[in-house]
Amino acid sequence: MAGKEWQLGGTETTVYGVFDQLRKRVNANLVNYLMTYAVSQDAVTLEAGSGPAFASSMMNKSSKVDFSIALDIDLEALEEARKRDKTLSLVVADLEHLPIRTDCIDLVWNSSTLEHLPAPEAALDEMVRVTKNKGKVFVGIPNVCGPLGFERLIRETSVGIWIGKTFSLGGLKKLLEEAGLIPERHLHYFFRFFVGVIAHKK
Repeated sequence: MAGKEWQLGGTETTVYGVFDQLRKRVNANLVNYLMTYAVSQDAVTLEAGSGPAFASSMMNKSSKVDFSIALDIDLEALEEARKRDKTLSLVVADLEHLPIRTDCIDLVWNSSTLEHLPAPEAALDEMVRVTKNKGKVFVGIPNVCGPLGFERLIRETSVGIWIGKTFSLGGLKKLLEEAGLIPERHLHYFFRFFVGVIAHKK
């Protein structure tokens, strides 16, 4: 992911500040959900496509999480994360080539990430590879049946590119199943702007 999909406006602008506050609220709710349904005690978690890693910081503070890793290809985003949270474990890498050994992570996840990739299947295959057997994968992406459904009409515009591709719940489940995962539960979040699915590795 080479763009600045994590960023809306410069980091010193009012627009960025408002967007930042919204993102923090969404991340807090999402982390609570994942802590309840996808994380067991002493878990190792990987946010694969973390941007500035607000959610990974929240996970890192949980008593259930032994080790939390935030990974992104954008060094600037991870530098923002480091300024905010010196305790984070940060990795600069491409989602299609994760520098992590096979079958070692309890939860591999992202939100608002795969829709920006030209080949989300390749990134998802890597997410599955590094997940332990019976471990969990969570993917959250823009919901075609929610307020962002209009994106398919403006896909080639700058706004459409920033939003990324939208998916239905069925389309997301199919993507996960084709990667060898078994969907367990789903949610619509942030006023149905996003749809997410927790799945486990066979």
